[in-house]
Amino acid sequence: MPTVSVDIRRKLSVLLAVTALAATAFTPAATAAPAPGNPATDPFYAQPAPFPDVAPGTVLDSRPVTIRALALPVPVRAWQVKYRSTDTHGGAIADVATILQPVNPPASGARKLVSYQTAQDGLSTDCAPSYALTTGTNLPAEELALMLPLVAAGYTVVTADYEGPRSEWAAAANTAHGVLDGIRATQSFPPAGLAGPATPTGLIGYSGGALASEWANELQPSYAPELKFAGVAAGGVPADLDYLARHIDGGPFAGIYVGAAVGLSRAYSEIDTDALLNARGKEAFAQVGGQCIAQFTVGQAFRRMSDYTTVPQLLDVPAVKRVIAENTMGRFKPGSPVYVYQGVFDELAFSPPVDKLVRTYCAQGVPVQYHRVLVGDHVTVAVQGAPGALAYLADRLAGKPAPSTC
Repeated sequence: MPTVSVDIRRKLSVLLAVTALAATAFTPAATAAPAPGNPATDPFYAQPAPFPDVAPGTVLDSRPVTIRALALPVPVRAWQVKYRSTDTHGGAIADVATILQPVNPPASGARKLVSYQTAQDGLSTDCAPSYALTTGTNLPAEELALMLPLVAAGYTVVTADYEGPRSEWAAAANTAHGVLDGIRATQSFPPAGLAGPATPTGLIGYSGGALASEWANELQPSYAPELKFAGVAAGGVPADLDYLARHIDGGPFAGIYVGAAVGLSRAYSEIDTDALLNARGKEAFAQVGGQCIAQFTVGQAFRRMSDYTTVPQLLDVPAVKRVIAENTMGRFKPGSPVYVYQGVFDELAFSPPVDKLVRTYCAQGVPVQYHRVLVGDHVTVAVQGAPGALAYLADRLAGKPAPSTC
């Protein structure tokens, strides 16, 4: 997600602070644990060696943690769980997810689960939500400003480091598997007190989080058929990476194109960066490969990919075209109803590919409620559309039939 304007960030930070303070009025104070170390050096994040022969979603390790907002402890119960997942090509990897719960159990009924996909949008484990949540830094205020009300409403919330240990940003299968296995791990994690796959579960995410949410919904029937979702709410959906890249190349968000190219090249060895990049491009990819989105959107603004490559148009290289096609939404019928909210004038997640995706889902027989926001840019639509997305999710988790505008 691009950098938020100072005014909007100020409003969201105030909202987050108010949310955190309101939570303290209804829950006992939590004992703050020291913040864990950086994932690059923290043994908790290390890949098992040898890797155990266990099913995807199996919890490999866990620990209680303290969630911080604006560096202040938030009074919620929380754990990090390390679990077995699957990378783009079927290899076993260990991902980490953060589970948040209200301190007090729900007044009545079983716990319900919301899988909240942050806009992780980064190429370093410094950008991982599990790390940001325990330090109170890096994670945008608007993400916590939505997560905490979900917890306050009584839901269990899980948010996965879905890019995996190598931060393979924008890689569809790796991302979807990380989300789905994070849900599996949470549903089976005894301290969370959930009912396994029978747990009422919904997904939500915006921008990069929408990419993760929608791919999880498309791949759930084949990868995790035992999971059943009440609904998925996604906004600012990057539905077509080729369309997006061609339209932001050379513009203020060109760094997102560069970052996505780095992430996909990590997931797909057939993208031969040694042959495709010139010296300047190799230097840029190495630099961006250790950054989060707030850094590379600034550092790579107004750059053209052709300045970095040995070919006139990277997107026309056959191997790249195959990878992009594999990572374009609409290839599979989603397993659950969808709420999509989209800014008509979104300057990043452009609306024509989202319109096409909605038509595709409708033709597949998926109940889709499509809300087109007529005023606002990529960031302001995230704020405007959040109440409708949360209301949609609450209705689905309450068992109400999914509406459709198809």
